[in-house]
Parts: sequence; structure tokens; C-alpha cells
Amino acid sequence: MKQFIYFSIVSLFLFLASLGGNAQTTHSFTYDASGNRLSRIIPLKSAHITKQDTLANKLSTFEDLIGNRPVKIYPNPTKGLLKVEIPFTAEVTATIRIFNLQGALVKDQEVTDTFTELDLNDQPTGMYILRISIGELSSEWKIIKD
Repeated sequence: MKQFIYFSIVSLFLFLASLGGNAQTTHSFTYDASGNRLSRIIPLKSAHITKQDTLANKLSTFEDLIGNRPVKIYPNPTKGLLKVEIPFTAEVTATIRIFNLQGALVKDQEVTDTFTELDLNDQPTGMYILRISIGELSSEWKIIKD
């Protein structure tokens, strides 16, 4: 009798576990004329998207601390105008430098206000490295220009 109950419980568990899983998902692909894959589409079974989620995806803000100072960088990816927020105090020198992936200095700006705007419209699309230095401390971020 114990074996029957044990077998029944295990069978019920396996049956219930198999109901939630679906091993067959339909993927669709698009290719160009040369046969290179351009995109892969994986359908979602269910999703809950809120207005806040879509707003966060449109305007990505990155926050961090350098020492005890909060730093905000937005939007990333950027179309050309990148904004950096650093609480400004005259006693500590803060600089913002942007490098391309070859290591060449693209922008070099001293922070003179809490809000600093960096214009990347004269630069080609691609990835850049943003280095913020506050006194002896520094931090780096990857910036994408669309």
C-alpha cells in the first residue's frame, strides 16, 4: 500500500510538472538575399508591459556612485546629446572625457555645473567610452551613439 501511494504521488507530480512545460517553440527568421540572418523572432507566450517599462526602455538612465557622489548618465543609447548629472562643488575638480574604441580622445570637458551636456552629433555612430574623474577617483561607462 505504501508503494502504491508513493507511486501515485510521484506520477501526479510528474504529470503536473509536464503540464507547465512546452518544449516546442516556433522561431522565425529573416534572411537577406545572400543568406545572412537578419533577425530571429521568438514569440512570447505572455507578457505584462506597463507604461513605466516602455518609458524606461526609451530613456535609459544609468546611476552610480563615484566616492560618495551620485552620478547619472542619460540617455544611453543616445542620438547625439548625452547628459551627465554630477553634484558640483568647487573644491573638487571633475572632468568628463569621451574616447572612441581606438583610444582617441573625442571630448574633454571640465564639470562646472551639476548638469553637463555633451554633444556627440559630430561623431559617427558607434560605441564610446565615457570616463568621469572626480578628484582622484574615476569611473568608466560604455556609451552607444545611434
